[in-house]
Amino acid sequence: MEEQKRPRLARRIGLPICLSLSVSTGALAQGAVEGQVEDVVVTAPAEPESSDVRAFSEKQATKYQETSQSATVITEQQLQNLQITNLQEAQKLEPSLNYKFSNVRNLTINIRGFGAASSSATDGILGGVPIYIDGVYQPRPGQAVFDVPDLVGIEVLKGPRGTSGGQDSTGGVVNMTTALPSFVTQEMVEASYGNYGFVQFKGSATGAIADSDKVAFRIAAFSSDHQGYLPNYYGGQSFNDWHDKGGRFQILYTPTNDLTARLIFDWSQVNQACCVNLNSGVATQYANGAPVPNNWLQRMARIGFTSPIAFNAPQSYEAAIIGYQQTSQESYGAAANINYAFNGFNFSSVSSFRGWDFHPNNRSNYGWVQLNTNSNGHVYENSFTQDFKISTPKGEKFEASAGVWYLWEQLYDWGLTTYGNNAGAFYGATANSAALNNAIYNYLGRQSYDNPATNNIAPYIQAVWHVTPDVDLTGGARYSYYAKTSIFRQYQFSTQPLSGFSAADQLTAAKAIASFIGANRQYTADTNDGFFSALASASYKFTPDVLGYVTYARGGRDGGPNPTANLPLTAPTTVFPETLDSYEMGFKGQFLDNRLLTNIAVFAMIDHNYITTATSIVSGTAVSYLANAQSAISRGVEADIRYQPIDGLNTYASATYDDAFYGSFNSAPCPFELNYQTTCNFTGKRLSLTPRWAMAGGVEYSHSIGNVFDFNPKPLVGYIGADVTFQTKTYSDTTDSVYSIIPAYALLNLHAGVKFEDSSWDLSAWIHNATNLHYWINVVASAQGLISGNVGDPLNAGVTLRAKF
Repeated sequence: MEEQKRPRLARRIGLPICLSLSVSTGALAQGAVEGQVEDVVVTAPAEPESSDVRAFSEKQATKYQETSQSATVITEQQLQNLQITNLQEAQKLEPSLNYKFSNVRNLTINIRGFGAASSSATDGILGGVPIYIDGVYQPRPGQAVFDVPDLVGIEVLKGPRGTSGGQDSTGGVVNMTTALPSFVTQEMVEASYGNYGFVQFKGSATGAIADSDKVAFRIAAFSSDHQGYLPNYYGGQSFNDWHDKGGRFQILYTPTNDLTARLIFDWSQVNQACCVNLNSGVATQYANGAPVPNNWLQRMARIGFTSPIAFNAPQSYEAAIIGYQQTSQESYGAAANINYAFNGFNFSSVSSFRGWDFHPNNRSNYGWVQLNTNSNGHVYENSFTQDFKISTPKGEKFEASAGVWYLWEQLYDWGLTTYGNNAGAFYGATANSAALNNAIYNYLGRQSYDNPATNNIAPYIQAVWHVTPDVDLTGGARYSYYAKTSIFRQYQFSTQPLSGFSAADQLTAAKAIASFIGANRQYTADTNDGFFSALASASYKFTPDVLGYVTYARGGRDGGPNPTANLPLTAPTTVFPETLDSYEMGFKGQFLDNRLLTNIAVFAMIDHNYITTATSIVSGTAVSYLANAQSAISRGVEADIRYQPIDGLNTYASATYDDAFYGSFNSAPCPFELNYQTTCNFTGKRLSLTPRWAMAGGVEYSHSIGNVFDFNPKPLVGYIGADVTFQTKTYSDTTDSVYSIIPAYALLNLHAGVKFEDSSWDLSAWIHNATNLHYWINVVASAQGLISGNVGDPLNAGVTLRAKF
């Protein structure tokens, strides 16, 4: 079967594989572990064939079968079958990838438990799982997790990858690729419609510019709207909606067979009324039986709120919503990917500029009750990256690549927090008079500012020695140096006069304000840190189709400023960088005439100076900030299997067992139920956001129906499929509070459709979360005992019509 496919594969994907530059340039060469990926000569493709998507997907699926680190590939076929247009939706196909979302700024992406400890924003510190789109590094995850036009593949590479270029990493790397410019003219349009007012349009066009055989273009655009499913009984707005749109323009220039240049320009906008908390209960006692003083119910009674409040989330989404939340972001950039071959050597350059503008409008109110009237941080970010790389000729006994990576980033964060006319009754101390509490808290406000700037330079080298045709030894080294500067300022303001109170009351008020929102303060937090990364690997081919390997990899994540509004005076203003040692042993094989692909890996990862989140209680309010744990450990087993038992029937399954825990953390933040005692010993406690077991699997069957329409001789193909995602319980808060447990859950997705054999027309119907399961994304208890959190999407169903011309 494979021998019959190879000629067709080579003919159809010659241009896309070469031009993707994920195989030959800069940051996307993260995937080119040990120089295993081939250089392909640029040739114009033939006319589109019926096997276009499927042939390309088969090539994608086998791309890492001869590399000595674990990787999971989500192919173009899978993306189309499951209507996946972004990284958030792709998570269901990759159990090792954990994605937690509060809003477009507060989110985290982990692989094997490492990347970031929580979804809290870390303005001055980059994540440990770099994300690339067409080789271009996205410094802030919010730039990369929403719809990407022309998305054709996602690669999840596990473990540190810094010695092959790009940004250094701890948990791993995510490569996202989009369709490439082609010299063959083609247009695509796609429309989707579903419940909750879901309407999506996508379109693209590609072809030669002015009939040139050296310059081609591709333009793609999308628009997506989805109404919310969480009712707000006090404003008529439905929450958890989104409205996003964007475009991508590319130019490909191939003046000679040795030189290619790809220019990329993109812009996107996301508007969401999202991420509000639903209530599930109130904790009125601590673990030792002591009552929670001045708890949430007592506070609400003081402000006279008598409307019913539902405490049945996530089983029911018909709960009163806290306040109002609206977030928006614009992301934009330009990049140049250049590849030049000379005398068997290869030089590549990836240059990029990225911009990100995040502006929220969040309030925490109950109807007419004015509590937190603003809780916002406007973030503006610019970054520039450059990756130069040179590689020696392929096919030699020794192959090597070396380069230098540079990153500059400047981020500005303007914070605003204000409180309304009911804040005194809710937040005030019971020992104070109502009048004093109102004067302290009502209309109180704080403004803050920080501006972390990062300069990172990292030379790297990686080489492979082909000892024999069956034995490879690989080594690599890298040194990453970070220079960071940041100023943090905050000041308080209030319209409430205190002149009418006694001197003792005025002193009480000053202390209460300083502890509640922080004293007027300014400090600088500058760091200069460096760390080494390394790679050592050995692989052996037991047969031409079975590979075994052992790999040691060392990576890191930068430390830096700890700018947090109302940062406790005892908390550090900077944190140390992480360094991670990863050990992996695996087997990769192709069996049964290449119908069965298997990948099994055993891993152990030790993260030193693990950056986590600590929590202190300041005047009854939980304040979170960054801190270093001595170490964290992740160890487990992964398996990826693809199997085609008969023509037309494709199956896949992935499973991960991950025992992720603190190796040493003797001074950890205690959870709510222990009344936030000064410190707890968390050594041996599980890391948050990482399920012990996570699994994903799917099946699709397609069958030719034959010629149905007299007016169109193209045969029809029908298809039907399903996939399921499962994970065991997790903690969604770094304190491992019992109130932050997300119970185990499984999600079922279904799809079916009919298309012409050449995929020129494709009509599909789909159901996501087919059992309409209601489940938590994160949940936690507040300092006052309110248990609430964000919920996952309910059942979504719709139809999609795709056409190519």
